Order: sequence, then structure tokens, then C-alpha cells
Amino acid sequence: MEIRLKRLELRNFMAIKKFVFEPNGKNATVKGANATGKTTLASGFRWLFFGKNVDDKTDFAIKGTDKSGQAVSNLDHTVRATLEIDGKPLELQKTYREKWTKKRGSATKTLTSHTTEHSIDGVPIQKKEWDSKMGAIINEDIFKLLTMPSFFSNMPWQRCRATLLEVCGDISDNDVIASDLTLSALPAILSDRSLEDQKKVIAAKKKKVNDRLKEIPARIDELLRTLPSESANRKVIKAYIKNIDKKIQAAKDDTVLSGLRKDLAEAQVKLAEAKAKTAQVILEANAGVDAKVFEAQAEIRKLKSQIDAIGDRVEGCEDKITRNNKSIAELKATHATVTARKQTYDEICPTCNQPLPSDQIEAAKAQFNENQATELTSIQADARKLKAGNETLQETVDADEKKIKSLGLEIDGFNAEIVNAEKGRVETTPTDHTLLKTEITRLQVDIEEKPTTDTTALETERREGQTKLAVLDSVQGTKKRIKELDDEEKRLAGEYEELEGQIFLMEKFTVAKCNLLEGQINSKFELVKWKLFDIQVNEGVKECCIPTLNGSTDLSNSERINVGLDIIRTLSNYYDIHCPIWIDNCESITHPLEIPSQTIKLVVSEDHPKMEIIYE
Repeated sequence: MEIRLKRLELRNFMAIKKFVFEPNGKNATVKGANATGKTTLASGFRWLFFGKNVDDKTDFAIKGTDKSGQAVSNLDHTVRATLEIDGKPLELQKTYREKWTKKRGSATKTLTSHTTEHSIDGVPIQKKEWDSKMGAIINEDIFKLLTMPSFFSNMPWQRCRATLLEVCGDISDNDVIASDLTLSALPAILSDRSLEDQKKVIAAKKKKVNDRLKEIPARIDELLRTLPSESANRKVIKAYIKNIDKKIQAAKDDTVLSGLRKDLAEAQVKLAEAKAKTAQVILEANAGVDAKVFEAQAEIRKLKSQIDAIGDRVEGCEDKITRNNKSIAELKATHATVTARKQTYDEICPTCNQPLPSDQIEAAKAQFNENQATELTSIQADARKLKAGNETLQETVDADEKKIKSLGLEIDGFNAEIVNAEKGRVETTPTDHTLLKTEITRLQVDIEEKPTTDTTALETERREGQTKLAVLDSVQGTKKRIKELDDEEKRLAGEYEELEGQIFLMEKFTVAKCNLLEGQINSKFELVKWKLFDIQVNEGVKECCIPTLNGSTDLSNSERINVGLDIIRTLSNYYDIHCPIWIDNCESITHPLEIPSQTIKLVVSEDHPKMEIIYE
């Protein structure tokens, strides 16, 4: 479909009182200084179709203003266009009109509302039918894409990308994988998930593994601190004890006393071994308890950090509420002042001393009342906005306080877990320890009652040696646990590396797909080349949609215009619709790209104080 603009007439539209633009379906150039109405022509064309200006706004000022800046009343605001659609003429007209009514008991009419009238080929129709017919001619989004060179590039990049894929066609994942043999493992990694969902799954796994990897060194360090500072040799200690035993034996004069001392030494050895064995059993038994307590304490620290952050946000919201309340109070005071304001009217002309006409006096009163009502409405709107803001802030505060309470309950839960875990801690003293201690006490009493050579010092040295042997037995269990943690750390490091490899493969897939897409999409354009992905500093891949020209993304205004025209040409061919294109700021370009659609160039020229049309 080809749409050509034959004639465009504006009456009392924005700053234009009357202007006729008659390109007769051909290209044209509109020259004029700033604020002469060039962009108003484009806004009038856009408003005629869809009720918006070139900035995509519906609430713009259609009415012109007088020298004081007040809107001019009692005028019809009309845009009329004659189009040629595939060779057939079509006349469209839209009129924005004030509605004045006389209230009961009043002698004058007041402006109460506005109406918009529509007609096609001179036949009046309702707005609903108008919208339907305009949509049948061209979809509004397509209209914006095909009539304004800057519109496409100013869309969110996700929407630009989706439009390009619609126009140029997407590439299937199987085609991408087939293009690179190194991607053959990707389907097994994805399983039934999408690429983005699998990235989220892997990110969660990486976080879990990484959190555990952070905990293990602290746990190993804690166990290392329990080990003795010096490493003792078991054989050396045993030899030392054996030598002490010989000295003690040589010092004994009495075979009975010797037997008692032997029994005492054996009992002491048994007690030392029993204590070492018990200590090892308790250490192993409490390993689970220690792990649970450590994990619960770590979670409590995280929750307390969250509570602190939420508390700061609550404090900020409450400060904002206080400031808003102060502003509301000030607005109430201003509202009362404006409400109490009274206007005095001179009923005698100061020049001729004759009574002023009653309609002039009434007009002055109406103007004062209108201004006062406008000011009061503005104050009320500001107050309502602040109140609504306070309600939103209070909702945030309430939600955050609930969150803090919820987090506190979670902390209580972890504290309860610690208490329950501690209940399982083993600290009992076996019965055999007590029996051995009783036997040792009895033997010591018997020895004291026997006169003999004093071997106390030797026996003390012997006990010290035996204690060192018991400690060595306990150390073996600790070293075993350290070895287990070290093996776990290596295993998790390998798992983390594997997850990193999967992420790399998925990003490589994205790059491969973007490369294929770029080639396919760029083949549809003459000038512009599209950049569909960006390599990050950490070598990750971020999807994007950026137009480039000659490899550069930093485009001048003239380059942006030509890029926009190249995009419109491709989209026009895809949608099979060619519309009049309004090219603003065209003074910056000397050789605009030639395309089949009708073009209307808007050129700023200080040499033209009024608009001048150059028809081609």
C-alpha cells in the first residue's frame, strides 16, 4: 500500500492560524526559522490520524495563545488532509471545538467542555468509527515506525530487537548448534529448560557451592587451632617412657612396693588411654553439632544484616513522610489564603468616568473566579499527590516492619536450632574412668604407707610422656576431619569450574546466534549494521540492539537521519506500506538517503522568517 499526501490544511492549530501545504504527492522541503510552525505541520498530520503530536502526547496545547500566554477562545481548530492511497483519493478532516453553555440564572455562557468532530470525504462519523477506519488504513505503531526516522532507534532495545526478528526472521537453536560443533553438548545441559531458565538454575547452584567453599577454610582453620603447636614422635616418646621405667625399677627396694608402683603405672596408663579414647569419641560425636551451630550462626549473621538494611530504608521512608506532612500543612495554609482572597471591581471607567459595560464587569469577575479556581485545584492536586505518596511510603514501612518481624522470627528459629543442637552435645564421663581413678587413689595410698626410695619425680615424667601419647591419639581424629574437609573443598572447586564451563558454553551459544542473526538482519539494510550483543569486561555476553554506521555507534545528526531512513525503507518493504515521512532537523544533512516513500524535509533556516515550501 502506498499513501501519498496531496494537501494538508491547518486552521487555528497550535501556533498556526491558517496554512495550506500542497505537495501533491511529491517530495517537499519546508524551510523556516525556529518557531515558525514546521514541526506543527508534522504534529497536525499525526493528530489527524491518531490524536497525538510528534512527541506521542495527547494532552498537548492544540489551541493557540495570545500575547499574554492565554489560550485563544471561540475558535475551531481544524486539520484537513487530502491523501492518495494506492491511487485513490481520500479526504480526512478533524475539528477540535469548544462547547459553551449558559447555566441557569446566568446571562452569559461559560466554557464547559470540548468536542472533536470527524469526517471522511465530507461525511461526519463518530470517533469510534473514525478510530476503526484509521486502524484499517494503518496500525498506529506501524504509522509511527514508517513516518518518523527517529522513532525506531528511540524504542527500548528489546522492542527494536523483537521487531528486527519479526521483519528479518529468527534462527532456530538447532541451526545455531549445528553451526559450531563445540555447542553439541548444550542440549544435554539445557534439558527441557530455556537458556535463560538454565542460567538461573546454574547461578543458584554456583551460589550454593561458592557459599560452602567460603565456609570450609574457616572450619579447617578452626580445627588446625586445636592441634598442638609442636609435632611429637610416637617412637621417641615410647622410648623415653621405657627409659623412665628402668630408672624407676632400679630405684625400687621392695618387691611389694614395686608391684604397687607397677599396678599404679598400669592403672594410670589405662586411665590416660581411656581419656584419649573418650576425647576422640566426644569430638566425633559432636562434629555434627558443631557443624549445625556454625551454619545456624552464619544464617543469623546474614539475617541481621538484612534487618539493618531494611531498618535504614524504613527510617528513610519515615523521614520522607514527615517532610510530606509538613508540605501538606503548608498547602492547607496556602489554600485557606487563596480561598479568602476577594477581588474588587471598578465599575467606572478611569478614562471617561462612564459606567463600564456590565458584560465587561462580569467578564472580569469570571476571569478572577476562574483563576482562583485553577489555583485552588492545583493546590488540592499537589496535596493529594503528597498524601498518595505518604500512603505508598507507609505501605512500604508497614511491609518492611513485617519483613523485619519475619526475619526476627527466622533468627529465633535458628537460635532454637542451636539450642536443640547443643542438647545433643556429648559431655559425659564414662564409668570406667571413675573406677580407674578409684584404683589409682587406692594404690597411691598403699605406696605412701610403704617406706621406699622417692621416685615421685620419675613417675611424674612418666605420666607426662603418657599424656603426650594420649594427645597424639586425639590428633589423629582431627587430622582425619581436616582431610575430609580438604577433599570436599577440591570436589566443590571442580564442580564450580564445571558450572562456569556450562555458563561459558551458553554465552558462546548466544554469541554464535547473534553472529548468525546479525548477518541475516544486516543483509536487509543498505547502510545500517546492527550490533546484537556486547562482550562484557568479565567476558560475559550481554544482549543489545544498537544501530551502527561504518562500525561506529557515535552518529552525527545527519547519520542518524540516514540510518532512520534506511530502517524505514526496510520496514516499509516488509509491511508493504509506504507513508509520507517527516524528516525533522534536516538542515544538518546534505544528501539524505533516497527511498521510494514520499519525504517531507523540515529545515531550520534563519533566512526564512516565515515558512517557505519548496516542492520537488
